[in-house]
Amino acid sequence: MSALLLYSTRTKHYCLNKKLSAFTIYFPFKFFSTFSVQCRQQQPISRPFQSLQDHPEPEISGFHQKGFSNITQDIVGRAVHAVCLKEEPHLSIFHYNTLINVYSKFGRIEVARHVFDGMPERNLASWNNMVSGYVKMGLYWDAVVLFVEMWGCGIQPNGYFLASLLTAFSKLENMVLEGVQIHGLVLKCGLLHDVFVGTSFLHFYGVYGLPCSAKTLFEEMPERNVVTWTSLMVAYSDNGYPDVVLNLYQRMRHEEVSGNQNTLTAVISSCIALDDDFLGHQVLGQVVKSGFQDNVSVSNSLISMFGSFGFIDDASYIFEGMNDSDTISWNSIISALANNELCGKAFSLFSEMRHDHDDVNSTTLSSLMSVCGTIDRVNLGRGVHGLSLKLGWDSNICVSNTLLSMYLEASRDKDAESLFLAMPAKDLISWNSMMAGYVLAGKYFKVLEVLAELLHLQRTLNYVTFASALAACSDGQLLDEGKIIHALVIAHGLHDNLIVGNALVTMYGKCGMMWEAKMVFQKMPDRELVTWNALIGGYADKKDTLEAVRTFKSMREEENSPNYITLIHVLGSCSTETDLLKYGMPLHGHIIQTGFETNEYIRNSLITMYADCGDVNSSSLIFNALLNKTSVTWNAMLAANARLGLWEEALKLLLQMQREKLEFDQFSLSAALSAAANLASLEEGQQIHCLATKLGFDSNSFVGNATMDMYGKCGEMNDVLKILPEPNLRPRLSWNVLISVFARHGFFQKARDTFHDMIKQGSKPDHVTFVSLLSACSHGGLVDEGLRYFAAMTSEFGVPAGIEHCVCVVDLLGRSGRLPEAIAFIKEMPVPPNDFVWRSLLAACRMHRNTELGKVVAENLLTSNPSDDSAYVLYSNICATSGRWQDVQNVRAEMESHKVKKQLACSWVKLKNQICTFGIGDLSHPESEQIYRKLTELRKKIQEAGYIADTSFALHDTDEEQKEHNLWMHSERLALAYGLISTPEGSTLRIFKNLRVCGDCHSVFKLVSNIISREIILRDPYRFHHFSSGQCSCCDYW
Repeated sequence: MSALLLYSTRTKHYCLNKKLSAFTIYFPFKFFSTFSVQCRQQQPISRPFQSLQDHPEPEISGFHQKGFSNITQDIVGRAVHAVCLKEEPHLSIFHYNTLINVYSKFGRIEVARHVFDGMPERNLASWNNMVSGYVKMGLYWDAVVLFVEMWGCGIQPNGYFLASLLTAFSKLENMVLEGVQIHGLVLKCGLLHDVFVGTSFLHFYGVYGLPCSAKTLFEEMPERNVVTWTSLMVAYSDNGYPDVVLNLYQRMRHEEVSGNQNTLTAVISSCIALDDDFLGHQVLGQVVKSGFQDNVSVSNSLISMFGSFGFIDDASYIFEGMNDSDTISWNSIISALANNELCGKAFSLFSEMRHDHDDVNSTTLSSLMSVCGTIDRVNLGRGVHGLSLKLGWDSNICVSNTLLSMYLEASRDKDAESLFLAMPAKDLISWNSMMAGYVLAGKYFKVLEVLAELLHLQRTLNYVTFASALAACSDGQLLDEGKIIHALVIAHGLHDNLIVGNALVTMYGKCGMMWEAKMVFQKMPDRELVTWNALIGGYADKKDTLEAVRTFKSMREEENSPNYITLIHVLGSCSTETDLLKYGMPLHGHIIQTGFETNEYIRNSLITMYADCGDVNSSSLIFNALLNKTSVTWNAMLAANARLGLWEEALKLLLQMQREKLEFDQFSLSAALSAAANLASLEEGQQIHCLATKLGFDSNSFVGNATMDMYGKCGEMNDVLKILPEPNLRPRLSWNVLISVFARHGFFQKARDTFHDMIKQGSKPDHVTFVSLLSACSHGGLVDEGLRYFAAMTSEFGVPAGIEHCVCVVDLLGRSGRLPEAIAFIKEMPVPPNDFVWRSLLAACRMHRNTELGKVVAENLLTSNPSDDSAYVLYSNICATSGRWQDVQNVRAEMESHKVKKQLACSWVKLKNQICTFGIGDLSHPESEQIYRKLTELRKKIQEAGYIADTSFALHDTDEEQKEHNLWMHSERLALAYGLISTPEGSTLRIFKNLRVCGDCHSVFKLVSNIISREIILRDPYRFHHFSSGQCSCCDYW
């Protein structure tokens, strides 16, 4: 016996502490063909226990015949055992076996093992009972170790023993190989004909994700019953094959095998997974036909099914019709109500449940918590949290995990972190919940910190872990980290997982790495609609309409039906008039043909697409045709107007939304702030800022950044700095806005310093950061420094060069007069040059009066877009500056032949609640006489200060005097004069112009600021000019 105990101890030590399989070390498969010990079946003892036989309680008086089998109380069993030890120290094997059972039943597994070890003889039932006891107590390794000991004693298991053993295997990790070995043992011993054993193997293979192996075994079984069929169905159901479950059910009925309650429960679960309410109602008919409508577990499953379909009335009808509901019934209906956002009814039923004294368990609490994950309901969730503490469920890991999700979904990150740290035990769901919550909150670095801790603790990771980690890397800032996680995915063998594959395609797509996204896509063994949508979405984000449409066609050729998300992505890829005619409008026709035009999201995307392609009239037609407009629809139209520069229309829509009593969200407020910013309407911007604060959006990062941008574009640098978050709390978007504001106002050194501060704070720059930084270098004349930033952008920060960055570099080189370098750069650009690149180079040719190169560039521009008025105007200005007046006439004649009209210059100044706009030589203002009198006065004063007009900016072939006169008719000078006569002396004057300020006007503004001792802020589409004391913030380099 001591040898056996030592053997058991050693085996258990290796199994539990060394984590090595007992089979690998001790399981002697050479005994497969060895003998089977003949165990003597003992009969009950011949001499009855007199003191027990006469006892009035039947469970005790029948001890002689039944042993301990009838004992129903722990204390009675121990008392009888004490009497037995006194009267008959050595019981029969039969009585010993029932004693093991009774101690196992009452949770005294150590005592049961003591009895087992003390038995003078054992039979197979002794081993069976002890293993079964270990399994019931969840001591699965002990059960396995006992089996090894039993096999070492030469005892061959029977079907009941193997069933218990397989249950233990099913509860342990990494026991597939051992299970297969047991399968071999069963075949060797000829026990596969035992239905009980075969069914246990079906369950085992299902638990380990091997439903195909279960199916193979099922087909080999000589005898099958309803339990066997149900086990196979459950194996497929648990592994995500609901369609196979339904096929098996049909085959089972065809073979005239009647299902039981477990069969129907598995079938109902499959209907839920397939989201097929038609099949669900058919199954309901089968339930009624087979007489299981009064079965509690079947009714509970039906409640869950109808709840998942959103048929709350049907779910309630079944619940109310139940004669014998249990806690699961209450949980099912509460969960159904909660999942359908019927929070009030869910809590009302919960109160009724508690009043009827039904047990509240972890599922009840979790269902209620799941509906409280919003800002307005989180206090209800806190109440449920308090109740869980009162009832002692706070240590339950399922309840804790649901609480984590609730707090994270309600943006209560601190509460979630406190709860997480206080949890006595955490499973992988706990860690995954924290990661998913941080993703939702945009705290991507926190996600990676959790992943790093998981790796450090050597915890098992699953596809959910990696999906959250990859989602955190999908904003472009953590692309390098995303690539590392991709490597970890491969190392963990999860690269073929569908969910992980989708996350990888999404990450690379959102980071603009479409080649990598396509490679992952092509290597995926399985694809679903989400996979296709992720790839098309990536192309849409890059506005690569051709590839988006090609992928869409490939998807349909492979017989994958698109959903509304697919169509939204393809619509979102269209951004030009050509895209609209070639792809957008035909796709609109397809949408109408397939019936998707009724989808709200599709309608909103159509509004956005037409606006993106410059057709706001079509956007308005779609918008006005809608009878029931939601806030999202209004937002889409508001953004459409803002995108096309119809700022006043955007603000009118905001006011109309307010009159319609629609709720504003971060998108409507951000779009309205953008409109106010581009109108340079400080008062309206301030009002919207106040409204956002009143509605509780002052802490929203999108609204906060839009507010900063608004104040920046209105020239209020101090207000920008007032609402700027602290550096350690500043998101990347805020850093980008600050760099852009400094660059726009001519504070180039501050823009550069802000960029370096951003790096020090650990915020990784993105493509927007470098657009602002390169623009600052361009307008500040920091050519070499700008080129270094461009090189470091890809090499050090992993940001791929986009067309916007290339435009900045061409502008950088062109402004500094390095035109040959600009041309060389264009030839070697990583992306094909577009109109913006050539337009930037053409502007540089005008600045440096390079007529020949300007002609070539203009021809390139006009070849690609004959209706581009800026190309004509810029080339005409180059010719005018060089005195080539015949060429000027030819350009203007060509414009007329193509019916191209030049955008007229205008300037405006806002005084109180009135915006006064001026065109060139404008005489429409009622105070025109005073305005021109003021202009004459200013002209005289600055001439006395040394002003000489630069008539190269006069673009008509006239004499010098007329040219100078024409210069004094420019719209910005008229706005300046009106501002001076309409505002208090010493106050700051703000003027805005829709086109770039001319060089001579720039000189005039400098001189006027010095003569009148006032600060003048002039904003054109490119930047701010702060004039003060005869100087400009741009240092004459713009």
